[in-house]
Amino acid sequence: MTEPTAAVQLEQVEKYRFTAQYPGQPFGPLIVDEAPPVGGGAGPSPVLSLATAVGHCLSSTLVNTLERAHVPVTPLRTLVEVEVGRNDRGRLRVRRLSVQIRTAPLQPEDQARFDHCVSIFEDFCTVSGAVREGILIETMVGRNPT
Repeated sequence: MTEPTAAVQLEQVEKYRFTAQYPGQPFGPLIVDEAPPVGGGAGPSPVLSLATAVGHCLSSTLVNTLERAHVPVTPLRTLVEVEVGRNDRGRLRVRRLSVQIRTAPLQPEDQARFDHCVSIFEDFCTVSGAVREGILIETMVGRNPT
């Protein structure tokens, strides 16, 4: 197995509220929580965190693809809608993510390159590509040394 290229450490604050810290990164911690009535809604839930990761990665990948094609990048607006439903065992699962990325109007001379970028950018998105293919998740539960 290769060494991880990124990591997050989660520490429970209370009930479903955790502090997410990112070792080696220049930014501070993030509070994550479940939505009421289960949690306190103090931060994004796991479902919203997944939607954020997919939407941010797709948006960033589109920006990178447009920049490489010398298409002026206008401010993007991205909406990610999440459909949660039950599987055949009755367990809640993310069933679908719907991502809508909007740009400002383009110059006519940029349209062909823009269309080409839109046709290929998803193939370069690290997060959405992994989610589509399925990600191996290795889970271990242990006890902290006392």
